[in-house]
Amino acid sequence: MSRKFKEKPKKVKTEKVKREPDMRKRAYLAMLFNNRAAFDGGRREPWWVAVLFFIASIVIALVPAMVQVGKTKGSDIFKGALYHTDVALTKFVETLEEKDADLTVVTENDENIFKASPEFITMVATNTFALTDGATNEVVPYYSFIQKRTIYTRGENEEVITQEVDFEYLRVYYTGDIQSSFLLDGKVYTGDSFLALKLLALSEEDAVGNVTSHLIVGRKNLYTRIYNPTAINKPGTPALSYEGRTSSLPVGMNIRDFGKVSKDGIRLDASDADYTDKVVENFGHMQDLGYKEVKVRTFWFQTGIYAVIFAIIGLVMGLIIFISTRGKMNPNRDVKFGEALKIGAWLLPAPALITLVLGFILPAQYFQMIFIMTLGMRSVWLTMRTLNPNTPRQ
Repeated sequence: MSRKFKEKPKKVKTEKVKREPDMRKRAYLAMLFNNRAAFDGGRREPWWVAVLFFIASIVIALVPAMVQVGKTKGSDIFKGALYHTDVALTKFVETLEEKDADLTVVTENDENIFKASPEFITMVATNTFALTDGATNEVVPYYSFIQKRTIYTRGENEEVITQEVDFEYLRVYYTGDIQSSFLLDGKVYTGDSFLALKLLALSEEDAVGNVTSHLIVGRKNLYTRIYNPTAINKPGTPALSYEGRTSSLPVGMNIRDFGKVSKDGIRLDASDADYTDKVVENFGHMQDLGYKEVKVRTFWFQTGIYAVIFAIIGLVMGLIIFISTRGKMNPNRDVKFGEALKIGAWLLPAPALITLVLGFILPAQYFQMIFIMTLGMRSVWLTMRTLNPNTPRQ
């Protein structure tokens, strides 16, 4: 018997065809570090790609600023050197308890405001500060904490002289009862805000004896300024400062209670080793709550300012490219103004990414310079190499 076998088809080896690399995709990656790729991509790709790069780069560069403002708290000013203000605030709270005086948040005309009891005015805030704009005159009561302070000076023969002087470490101003308006440089201010401006602008005779760390408990606003005792001759530059609003404070909050109960609801005892720290924590908690409204405003204001600055720099980058290609011998002189702006947008992502990374490493005050410096370095490299008339066109 014969068997019939089906013949199996022979496998034919076929050579794999290598796919050509997508040069367009490579250009999107290369433009991060290659100026020629960014230059060619900006000229070749449609305008909407450049717009996306421009917007995305600005947003990426703003992330460190947004995170920084988002993490800011009103209590941050109590994390640095307090220059004896912590002791002064504790004594203030103890005085309120001793004199049976209250500083309480109440609701009046659908607004949360601070209201002082009569005992506060007559027995605690026994000093006064004259507040005037030339037409409106008010008297601001305030509490003053004075304690001995040792100072060292040198005599005629360079000998060290030790002196103990009475030093005013803190004032607590109360403007909750002032409903008058004040005029300054064409602007109208409430008593709270006008006093805050006035204290920063003290000079000459008015500054003598009036520049010190202070807390302004206002009708609608809160202000805290902490001064270094060795630099009280500069009222406009306190070491630490805070501004808040009473509208976000809970009704019933009483500063007098800051020495009785912690912000976590735990009873406080003046004999506790951390009693002063707990009192300061209560003030910090009040400032955190009061800072909510200001924080939102500060977030959008700072973010908006940086966004405008970065956007202008990005547009200037396009203008620089356009001007740099105007030479008669420049092989890129056919670049149009719109194309130059697109090229500038293609150059932004790399500086933006560097800003994103370094913005979380370097101190906050330097972050805004990172984007400007890195973009400036890239523009110099672009004009000296890529757009140089002596550089052959690729």
